[in-house]
Amino acid sequence: MVKNPGAAARSGAIKPLNAPLPVRVRTDAGGNPTAVCIPAMTSHAHTRTSHGVGPWLPVASVEDIWKINDEWWRGEESRIERIYFELLLESGRRVTVFHDVTRCAWHRQAS
Repeated sequence: MVKNPGAAARSGAIKPLNAPLPVRVRTDAGGNPTAVCIPAMTSHAHTRTSHGVGPWLPVASVEDIWKINDEWWRGEESRIERIYFELLLESGRRVTVFHDVTRCAWHRQAS
């Protein structure tokens, strides 16, 4: 058993793990990703644009697709509807992105 240190709990010290990061995604006519723009994946400053956005990274293949529908009983504002894509980029890197259908936004699921 760990001894109680007696200090008050601080919520500022709690950080979410694997928080989704906003990304830009180009899709084909079927809605499948063909390229992703992920600033965090760019390690060279000279490849970033003036807006701080990284280069477009071509998708070699979509390895897996799955859909999540959750919290629908809480109402329109709280429901979660996401389509996840596990991507293999042409560089050989694997990335998981999702399209948030209810908010019409793309995110990278950090690993």
